[in-house]
Amino acid sequence: MNETMVYADGFEKTFATAEEMLDFLSRRRKASEWIRKPIRALRLVPLEKEADNLENGDAEMEEILKDTEKHTRLVLKVRGEAYPVRNCAIQTILGRAGIGGDGLRKLDLATYAKVVNCCLKAAKGECLIKIADGKVSAVHGGDAHDYSVLDMKAIFEMTSEYLHTNFKGSAYLEGSGTYDHSVMSAMWTLSGNQELLDTYRDALDRYGVSRKNLTPALRLTTSDVAASGVNLYPMLLTDGNNHTLSLGSPITLAHRNHSTILDYRNNLKEVYARYQDATERLAALLEIEIHNPVNCLRLLMKKLKIKAAIRNEVVEMYVAQNGEQSCTAHDLYYAMNEAPFYAACQGFTGSQLLRMEENLTRALAMDWKEFDVYGAVKC
Repeated sequence: MNETMVYADGFEKTFATAEEMLDFLSRRRKASEWIRKPIRALRLVPLEKEADNLENGDAEMEEILKDTEKHTRLVLKVRGEAYPVRNCAIQTILGRAGIGGDGLRKLDLATYAKVVNCCLKAAKGECLIKIADGKVSAVHGGDAHDYSVLDMKAIFEMTSEYLHTNFKGSAYLEGSGTYDHSVMSAMWTLSGNQELLDTYRDALDRYGVSRKNLTPALRLTTSDVAASGVNLYPMLLTDGNNHTLSLGSPITLAHRNHSTILDYRNNLKEVYARYQDATERLAALLEIEIHNPVNCLRLLMKKLKIKAAIRNEVVEMYVAQNGEQSCTAHDLYYAMNEAPFYAACQGFTGSQLLRMEENLTRALAMDWKEFDVYGAVKC
């Protein structure tokens, strides 16, 4: 989908260079605005009731309304103004209304809007609304204690500048930058800082494990629609940067409690120490022997909510390359991190792939022996 359709809920874009990404984020800043309103002044309305009033001969708005019809089919009215609602805004609107649950999804659109509006009328305080590219993208709590805006462009620039200054040889990983309306992500290689891997390499040598072309890296993810805080993930690139391994234990800054860009800079100062901790956790997997690798892979990935089709792909590739003999949890963690590749081949969005990576890192702290079971298993 090209940038002329940036209004679309399904919009995604990747960036070959850091400059390209910065330029894009600058345009998104100009195409966005934040407004504060009393929560009780908000009303959800089915799109069909407001479409004629919104069009007014505006060709761009007509396209925005067509896209809204494919997704939420809702408009947010705020004291005489009306804005189409983006998918990623729904959870934040429900949050302001103080309502949730699977039962809402079973209601027809008009009843759904009526129920939410009844709750909005009873709500107190103000909200902070993000309107971007013609649609409502989020409705946050109105106080900086509830939600603090942390500009994506400023976050990206500070990360790039800090790494350039403090990590020799750091560089934006070509094509790693992604953006959709839920989350922005980018990665930098730290190839000039191989000392970050000293502990891990020593552990590999002790266990006689050969891993070549290891490169430390750092991934940034952030969102301004409450999909995540500002996260810094220590990463490991292998096989000439073709294989990405998430090391978990992110450094996180939440969008609340009056957080500022200076708080984020303090988090950047923790990168070196956090990387050391993360590689120690990965090295600890070398000590865990697994006797039933196929069952362990299947059961652990099921626990992590990886879809069955992707679990099967991972297991088939692992068995083809390694057989079914005993191994270590370290071997299986490498295999599990192929799941995002198979998910991408199946059309998963960028934000879905990032969530999968985050889920996979939970395995670093789990009891692997619990899943090392003998015999046939159902998953």
